[in-house]
Amino acid sequence: MKKYLFLLAICLCGCVHNEQQSKAENVAEIYIRTELSNPKNFKSVSFSALKKRRYTTALDSSMTYAGANADSRQTMEKYVDSENGQRPDLAINNDKDIYNIEHNKLSYYLLIYSFRIDSAGQKKLRKYRFELDTACNIINATDITNSRSTGE
Repeated sequence: MKKYLFLLAICLCGCVHNEQQSKAENVAEIYIRTELSNPKNFKSVSFSALKKRRYTTALDSSMTYAGANADSRQTMEKYVDSENGQRPDLAINNDKDIYNIEHNKLSYYLLIYSFRIDSAGQKKLRKYRFELDTACNIINATDITNSRSTGE
């Protein structure tokens, strides 16, 4: 009996779609439909998995350049104290960057959306790269249809 309950639990967990993913997909589709004035024969093709990313700050760059470990809070604060002593003009920005890093305010989600539209009798595949905040509001949408990069 336990074996069947375990299999049922695995099936249910596998079938549950990530709520954040579906919300992001819905927002992206509505944005494209609105932006392109609800084109004829619009068809969603695919969505990439939602990837969580973090914006790079000037503090991250300077720590990388100095070879300091940005993963450790103590190392980061020690580096900032040292840099603030040498460059007092950067103290305010460094304090802001530390606060934003510690409170996860630099996080965003990345989503690639592919869809087909009918343009003058031709079906065209288009791709957009979306950056969304943690509440799934669109920060940036970029057409990457003709781009050679993967958009990530």
